[in-house]
Amino acid sequence: MMGRNMKKSSFLLLTLLFVGMMVFSACSANNVEEESETNEEALKTNIASNQSIYSGKEGKITVYLSGSEPMIKKIEEEFEAERGDVIDLLHMGCGPLRQKVWTEKEAGQIQADVVWGSDPLMYMALADGKYLEKYVPKEFDTIKPQYQVGDGHYTLVNERYGVIIYNKDNVAKESVPKSFEDLKDKNFDGTMIMADANQSSTALALTSALYEMSGKNWDYLKAMHENHLFLTKKNGEVSSKISEGEFDIGIAPHDGVLRLHKKAKKDGYKIPVSIAWPEEGALSIQRPIAIIKNEARPDVNEKIAREFVDFILSKKVQNITTNFGFVSVRKDVALPVGVPEDVKVIPVDWRYASEHEDALRDGFKEIMQEK
Repeated sequence: MMGRNMKKSSFLLLTLLFVGMMVFSACSANNVEEESETNEEALKTNIASNQSIYSGKEGKITVYLSGSEPMIKKIEEEFEAERGDVIDLLHMGCGPLRQKVWTEKEAGQIQADVVWGSDPLMYMALADGKYLEKYVPKEFDTIKPQYQVGDGHYTLVNERYGVIIYNKDNVAKESVPKSFEDLKDKNFDGTMIMADANQSSTALALTSALYEMSGKNWDYLKAMHENHLFLTKKNGEVSSKISEGEFDIGIAPHDGVLRLHKKAKKDGYKIPVSIAWPEEGALSIQRPIAIIKNEARPDVNEKIAREFVDFILSKKVQNITTNFGFVSVRKDVALPVGVPEDVKVIPVDWRYASEHEDALRDGFKEIMQEK
């Protein structure tokens, strides 16, 4: 009898404990949900009231950037050698970089402290006083006059040249194109490649330059399409696919070819890809850097962000980027090996490209989809 009563008591106790735990768990879950909802509402309230939110860590900044991965690694090592682990780098292509910045802008706050790469189009669209902090680098006076733009909201760091790239094994010496105009020749039908202007921001810049070069009409790109121009997602794929023999000719930035040659020389082999510097002039595409505006950024992070911008403009780093094929904006840094001293350059009308960006994208898409 006593045994049965003890079993009943034990059962009752276990039941009460189980119910209590369920109630406690439910209360805890409700508290978490309520806390999460409160945080989310606070975030929405801050964005709605234009209050800055800083998502980073004190003492460490976040940098969004594009460019050669080995180059970026070298720069990171040099910057942190005297400062310690103070930067998180998010490396991506020019197009994805632009898309990420734009998505975060639409969400209310760009999460990076510094953005470096892509082209001036993105920075011009952000330079209205809301998104980019005004900062003039310490060595701004060392920049060539033609690159002193941006009103302090962004600073030009490097330049790339849109050129004709070809495979020496597949294109006879006498047939090497001397100008962009030569690419309209039917002998090049089905042999050409270029990045898609709707997937690559650099390709959009090249498209804008070719459109302007053609008298601000689509005749040139229509002729390229009639020659069955193949479109790829990334500019880097243009030089690599030509080097591998998949295509004979393409239009892309020059620096990719210089890096391929440098790697081939280091590893002891030869590659057939080469550059033809067009008679009209190479298409100049600049790479800016900017500090994202955020009033909630800790002072120590603000200091690191400004130091990073100064560092990128320093002669030391400009020489590093030049070794990877990029053209420096400084007066006292030589051209990369492989770029002619007398290179003729066609500047992109960035203001026009910015004001007509949607029309340029749509026009390119419409032409390239024609049958």
